[in-house]
Amino acid sequence: MSLIAGDRDGARQAAEKVLSSTVVEGDATESYYALASRAEAQVLLGAPEAAAETLAQAIARSPQDYTAHASTLGQIDIILQELGAPNTWLAPLRPPRVAHFTGRIFNLPESRDQPTDPSARRTEALAAEMQGVLRTNRVGFAYGGLAAGADILWAEALVACGAELHVVLPTSVGSFVANSVAPFGQGWVRRFEACLACAQSVRLATKDPYAGDDQVFTYSSQFAIGCAILRAEALATEAVQLAVSGGDAQSNVAADLAYWAAAPRRQVILTLDRAPLRVAPRAQTAHPPTVMKAMLFVDVRGFGSLRDDQIPAFFGVVMAQIAQAVATLARKPEHIETWGDGVFLVFDQPADAAEAALAILAAHRRLNLRARGLPRWLALRIGGHYGPVHLLMNPILGNQAVVGSHVVVAARIEPNVAPGSVYVSEAFAGALATFHADRFRCGYVGRTKARRDFEPLSIFNVVRRECPDMRSCAR
Repeated sequence: MSLIAGDRDGARQAAEKVLSSTVVEGDATESYYALASRAEAQVLLGAPEAAAETLAQAIARSPQDYTAHASTLGQIDIILQELGAPNTWLAPLRPPRVAHFTGRIFNLPESRDQPTDPSARRTEALAAEMQGVLRTNRVGFAYGGLAAGADILWAEALVACGAELHVVLPTSVGSFVANSVAPFGQGWVRRFEACLACAQSVRLATKDPYAGDDQVFTYSSQFAIGCAILRAEALATEAVQLAVSGGDAQSNVAADLAYWAAAPRRQVILTLDRAPLRVAPRAQTAHPPTVMKAMLFVDVRGFGSLRDDQIPAFFGVVMAQIAQAVATLARKPEHIETWGDGVFLVFDQPADAAEAALAILAAHRRLNLRARGLPRWLALRIGGHYGPVHLLMNPILGNQAVVGSHVVVAARIEPNVAPGSVYVSEAFAGALATFHADRFRCGYVGRTKARRDFEPLSIFNVVRRECPDMRSCAR
């Protein structure tokens, strides 16, 4: 903190005091933090070689405590940035990488059923190549689907290498198996079930069965990508995409590769020398397809406790300030609804929704509520979610309605928000981390309260990313 405040002499004195006073003893946790503190002090004193050795000793004391490692590495990154020194020497000390895996679907036969079949031998060689990629890249955590073919091979390789497998499926499990696993051979079903049993977590983009809208598959892939990048950021490590392409530009794999590369981040792409798979088209729904939207629910804590004579002032002050904040946005919402103290805003992009949420929150904080006859404890709670929705005609009002299960997800987040904050779903936070990590920071808060008809889901606090040069920001 002294260094960031511009007091380099004070920082050096504090670092020297740490080196002369810290004693490494006690349990593994205590000794880890004692050694980590010494490493930070050595960085402050301009001794990266000594710091690397000390930090390696600290990690050896508590090798699986990746959260603690990430905290230390984050602090050292800040120190090095302030000193204008490189941080490349930290790479071997960072936690294992986090991967998003994807790949083309292909049929059986497989090596386990017909070991002499040429295609089975190619599949076996691909599986071995996957394990080599995982070990070379130190992948310890991975997120992706479990479709027949490359997805399942990646999952099996991850389990064989001792990495954490996190599965993200677009639909209910039974429907996914019926559409993306079973049609390509019953052997894949057995392997799917074995991989699912080994998964550390299973996320569903929707609990519903597949209804003919392929948007849910796109959403599921983007959700998995966001989860991988969020996890990598939390662990202060690198995110990498692992893919298997057959050179036939299969749409789902090509879309995953393009989405990831838009950031851009590192990719490892393997090729499978096999003729393109002729997949029967999925049954299409008669309903119009869903579209991806970012949604915000804004609510005012304390509105229900207002006296009746305070309601006009509430609308003239609090709601009017929200309206003014929305009106001044560079990218305005595509859809607005309001009832009582609640406001529902819909945007095309998560970044636009995040900007709106933070602008509305900042505008409310500027209000002098007491001077307008309102209690000071009136505070905004803003919840957000990103997912596929239906754009339909409201038969009663005659205007557009934004509806669907993902609207319900957004609505269920808002009651869990701490007053004066913006909380969003993992899908929303993942989209921000993928493309806008330079503008927003999403910190894990916890899980929503369990309800009878709504399972808990992970939520993240959204704030603006701190200015790289804090002193210039202050000026």
